[in-house]
This record gives sequence, C-alpha cells and structure tokens, in this order.
Amino acid sequence: MEVEAKPTQNLKPLLPSKSCNDRRDFLLHLEAYLALRDGVDKLLKIARYAAKIAIATSLPSETIAPRLKAFESSVGLSRKAFRLGKFVQDINALRAAAGRPTSVVDLLLSAAAYGGEGVYYFLEQVVWLSKAGILSPELARKCQKVSAWAELFGYVGSITLKVKEVRKIRSTIEARRRTVGSGDSDDVEIRKLSDKLFLKQLSIVQDLADGLMVLGDVRDGKGFLTDPLVMASAGMLSAFISSHKNWTSC
Repeated sequence: MEVEAKPTQNLKPLLPSKSCNDRRDFLLHLEAYLALRDGVDKLLKIARYAAKIAIATSLPSETIAPRLKAFESSVGLSRKAFRLGKFVQDINALRAAAGRPTSVVDLLLSAAAYGGEGVYYFLEQVVWLSKAGILSPELARKCQKVSAWAELFGYVGSITLKVKEVRKIRSTIEARRRTVGSGDSDDVEIRKLSDKLFLKQLSIVQDLADGLMVLGDVRDGKGFLTDPLVMASAGMLSAFISSHKNWTSC
C-alpha cells in the first residue's frame, strides 16, 4: 500500500529547536565561565560559605558537622591556591591608574585600593604555603594579621572610589536626560549608563560585605557583627554578586 506523503509542516519537530540552541548556548557560556580563574574561585566561595552557614545554624547532625568543617577548610585552602600570582593584576591596575590624568586624591585612593588588595593577595600565597606544610605555621599566623589589615585598607579605598564613580555616572545620566528629554526613557546611552550604575552599586555592596568579614578578622571574631552566621551570610552575598558579575562579563 502506498504511504501518503505528510505535509511539510509536520517535519518541523525534526529541525533543531530554539530550546536546543538555548541549551547549547548556556553550556558554551558555562564553559567560558569555568575557564575563568575568578569563575571557579567564586563557585568555590559559594560552596564554602554555604557550608559555613550550615555550620553556624547548628542544623547538621554531629556526624555531618565535622565533615562540613573539613570541607569548608579544604575549599578555603583551595581558593588560596587559585589566587597564585593574582597580586600581579593589582600591580598592573596601580600602574594604569598612575598613568591616567587624575587628581592626587584619586591617585592616593587607587594606591590604597590596589596596593592593599595586592599586599593581601601576595601574603595569601605565603599563608597557603604555610598551611600546605612548606613554610612554618607561625609565619602563617603573622601574615594573616597583616593581610587582614591590608585588605581592610584596600576596601576603604575601593569603596570610596566606587562611590565617586556612582555619583559621576548619575550626573552623566541626568545630563543625558536633559539633552534627549525627560520623557525619552528608551535612549540607548541612558540604558547603558543605567546598567553600568547598577553593576557599580552591586560592586559597592559586595565590597561592604567583604569588608565586614575582614573587620571580623581584624577584631579576632569579637563583637556583634562578627557573629558566625552574619559573617557567613555576608560571604554568601559577596559570592553571589561576584559570580553574577563574572557570568555577565564572560
């Protein structure tokens, strides 16, 4: 018996669907994200602070809690290894800031931001080698205190610079709106500036969360704001924000 030919539109399901392309694009995006050192580092950060939150809530059983603590400690050491040589980017950022025409105040703030962070990342390598057993454990304790102060100093400079940048972006948006008309909310330049403003504000929130944790390190865990659950929640907030920035940038 002769088989009747089916209409052409019935062959549509055989063609690659939009959802297949979307899934493929997501996997390509994920591959690019995981190829970034910061991408993997932030995923490890999320895993670490998820474990810290679980430990701080006292929900895990007596059997699970020691495993979570061991996992958190192992991930923390792995993150230090991932930061090997990361202080070089702060050196280059400081050189770039010094080469731009800027005010003395901004130059000092850049020195504080990039210099403090660079010292922190450099000393983290020493701490990693100490905890890995290459260097003396006593050296790690000394470096951790100095690196905490350097990191705190860096966050003060970084937050101050970003606040100034937020004000500048806002003034640019207002000037643009006056130029194109207050009713034109679909202006491409305004949308780009608004997106940039949002990311910059997120970056300030991230620095504040990280700064809170560093303040706890400097104070040796003393005070209300150094509660383990508060510290772990701040770390998780910072991890999600930085992961979002890295995901969109790649």
